[in-house]
Amino acid sequence: MPVKAIRLNDYRNYRRSFFEFDPHLNIITGKNGTGKTNILESIIVVSNTKSYRSNNDSDLIRKGAEFARICLNTEDKEYKVVINKKNKSLYIDNDLVKRTSEFIGKVNAILFKPSDLELFTQSPSERRKLLDIEVSKVSTSYIQALLRYNSLLKDKNKLLKELEKDELLLSVINESMVPLIKIIIQERQGFFVIINRYISDIYYLISNKRTKIEVVYKKCCEIEKVNDELERSKEKDDYYHYTTFGPHHDDYSFYMDGYELNSIASQGQKRMVLIAFKFALMRYIQYMTNKTPIVLLDDILSELDKDNQERLLNIIPEDTQVIITNTDINDLDIRKQYKLIELKEE
Repeated sequence: MPVKAIRLNDYRNYRRSFFEFDPHLNIITGKNGTGKTNILESIIVVSNTKSYRSNNDSDLIRKGAEFARICLNTEDKEYKVVINKKNKSLYIDNDLVKRTSEFIGKVNAILFKPSDLELFTQSPSERRKLLDIEVSKVSTSYIQALLRYNSLLKDKNKLLKELEKDELLLSVINESMVPLIKIIIQERQGFFVIINRYISDIYYLISNKRTKIEVVYKKCCEIEKVNDELERSKEKDDYYHYTTFGPHHDDYSFYMDGYELNSIASQGQKRMVLIAFKFALMRYIQYMTNKTPIVLLDDILSELDKDNQERLLNIIPEDTQVIITNTDINDLDIRKQYKLIELKEE
């Protein structure tokens, strides 16, 4: 579902701006600070309902303005996000969408950015955040289970901090958590099965090196043991006054030829693994939705040599919409037709 046009009102550095896109290859150029990344971010806000650069929605509002608005048009729909300093509203064709789960993933995009390398060293909670966003975009059952589980988790942790615990209520919460935990683990397992199906072959296509890349899911337990583990963790929960077992502790790690990536890989190899992971994520979305996501490359081609640039662009399917940002078109070796959007000033 390619982006046809975007209208930005009081969003970041844009007062009133309108951009039209080609359904295939687009390149946005301009000096640093002109707002190239802001355009890609606005697409991600529509895709994920939140920014990847800030946890505070009000940061997206242009200084001095009361609200920001993103209007994104595809061939047949208009998706609108209106952000004020207290909340945000979501619309499809001017109809208010009351549930985030009914909006997220309607426009699906995969973003490649230089800071993605932090994925290998950041906290498990940050890695889970990426996992939750991507699975939520393609699975309604997952996002509903995750939201319900997080709500119950909050209630359970509150109860565990009380001096006189309501054991009956704790038991009811644990019982309610069981089917939700099973859905979360099952959906996450499915995600990593598909990622591992493709990631090594994609790594070979972009690096020209035959290497086994694997992403290992470190789940809280096997699905059939959820009940037992919840029961076993009760004493530990009472001691620490918080929930010690559950998918909110899950993590995943990257391996290269059987070795943990951080222990053996160079920065260049890590970058290639990260790019391969993102393209495998693209395959996951295609598998789950039968739709091809938009590919956003934010100032990432300039970090690759000409051969790797060419290999990367060649593995993107021809029917995929790609939007690339870079400071100078001359830094890129693009051998395909493209639409150029030049940002002249801030």
